[in-house]
Amino acid sequence: MSAMPWRLRRYLGVERRRILLGSLAMAARASVLVLLPWPLKYLVNVVMFGKSPPHWLAHLLGWAPSDRFLLLNLLSAVMLALALADSLLDYLGNRLFLEAGQRVVFSVRQDLFGHLARLPPAFHRARRGGELMSRLSEDVGRMKDLVTVVGTALLPHMLTLLGIVATMLVVDWRYALLATAILPPLIFVSRHWSLRLRHQLRSLRMQDGELWAMAQEVLAVLPLVQACAREPHELGRFVRRAAHSLRSGMVTSHTQSQFAPLINLLIGLGAATVAWYGTRRVIAGTLTPGDLMLFLAYLRGMVTPARQIAKAAPVLGRASVALERIRELFAEHAAIADAPDATAPERCIGHLEFRGVRFGYAAGAPTLEDLSFALEPGRKVALVGPSGAGKSTIAALAVRFADPDAGAVLLDGQDLRGLPLGFLRSHVALMLQDAPLLHGTVWENIAYGRPGADRADAIRAAVAAGVDPIIRALPAGYDQPVAERGATLSGGQRQCIAIARITLAEARVVILDEPSSSLDAATEQGVAAALARLTATRSTLVIAHRLATIRDADQILVLERGRIVQRGTHSSLLREGGLYARLLQAQERTPVAAE
Repeated sequence: MSAMPWRLRRYLGVERRRILLGSLAMAARASVLVLLPWPLKYLVNVVMFGKSPPHWLAHLLGWAPSDRFLLLNLLSAVMLALALADSLLDYLGNRLFLEAGQRVVFSVRQDLFGHLARLPPAFHRARRGGELMSRLSEDVGRMKDLVTVVGTALLPHMLTLLGIVATMLVVDWRYALLATAILPPLIFVSRHWSLRLRHQLRSLRMQDGELWAMAQEVLAVLPLVQACAREPHELGRFVRRAAHSLRSGMVTSHTQSQFAPLINLLIGLGAATVAWYGTRRVIAGTLTPGDLMLFLAYLRGMVTPARQIAKAAPVLGRASVALERIRELFAEHAAIADAPDATAPERCIGHLEFRGVRFGYAAGAPTLEDLSFALEPGRKVALVGPSGAGKSTIAALAVRFADPDAGAVLLDGQDLRGLPLGFLRSHVALMLQDAPLLHGTVWENIAYGRPGADRADAIRAAVAAGVDPIIRALPAGYDQPVAERGATLSGGQRQCIAIARITLAEARVVILDEPSSSLDAATEQGVAAALARLTATRSTLVIAHRLATIRDADQILVLERGRIVQRGTHSSLLREGGLYARLLQAQERTPVAAE
């Protein structure tokens, strides 16, 4: 059993009360639709042609031949009552199924977003953000269409068809067989076209996903595009991609445009045959005019459900493709998750240790090899080395974005794999070099570092971090709006907000990815003092790109090709010479950009 149908049944199960009530309303509506033509039969046979009514109707009314106008009024009232019941039940069923569909969309979207948020950074680096957003928005939205179309179109109309066929068989089974002879061709055509349409819709959704992924990618790096004067090139790429989507859409539209006329042709053929045969039987006296009107009304009643079911085919096709795309995402499992027996200690001291760690992103190509070192509270360890040496990989292992292939990373002597992720990441704080920010205000971005923190907490953290003057210099201070990814702020301002956020988190282990890489000299002096206060009692790991900023580190680890080739203090490593001294000399000659 695949994962998504099971999940979908679970979501539908939560809404079973609305779905059950809606189904009952639609079943009742189907019964009303089956009854609707019967007053017409008696209007023709009894009121118009003066035939005697059935025994049960005569007994019910105390019938007399002179009461035809009374019967006319009564039958008209019954037709009006049935029409009102049809409208009321249609409204009730539609409302219940629409509400259930909206709630299913909410639940699926909520769970899918949470699932995507738990997937590792490696998954998101390999996927295009626009394509994921397409699945989260449009594809999940198709779940409402699925629920509402099944509940408000397929269910009542299928029940109506079954009721009509059963009633016609009771009235005149030979005539009923002729009238229902069009159903097998209708079913065959509907199934054949639905399969074709589903395949084409799958291709269309794939093309649309690629189109919006490309558009988001270009808009995300628009300054680069404009700086290189590549707007015409990117427009050409967009047009070519959009043309692929257009072709897929045209093929799909062509299939849809064939479907409805073919259905109408079959229905028209059936109607003409039934009318011709029925009229001949009325002339021969083997069928009453009322029965002919009943069968023609039922044939028309069969046409409406058949057309509605035909119209539902594209919707169901799109929903089916959307289910497949959502299922693919739910099938992605995070390699990093809480172990079944994961337990959170009562407290965290902050002793972090790498013990014989080996790790590689690809089999046979280790990024880290036999790595061992320890972080102690109140001490600062710096990682230096050329690009690709493994510095950022160490940070990723420390917050368990990945697990070692061999060896272990331990917090207070316990393997990280045995700790709940929530506990680990609340006590090991990572400040990324590019200092990503969320849309909101400055204080909200600072408060993001600790659940439940408010504006006052954010301000206190900024003061403690020494960045309060920089934030207050913004036009709106702590209430300054922050655009997506902090695009309206300078690199230094983003870094200051991130430092305040890490201060507020109060974690016991702090990992800093070159915290002053985006600050000017004057700002860096104030921030350095704040970082010294921040790291005084915490275990601190600094990923250093500018070696001049780590002279005061208690220990410097020099990495080369995933191994520690030197370790010591700044002065001892200079005396020793080797890679560290060469890196420092190179930076003094040519300032190095952040890795």
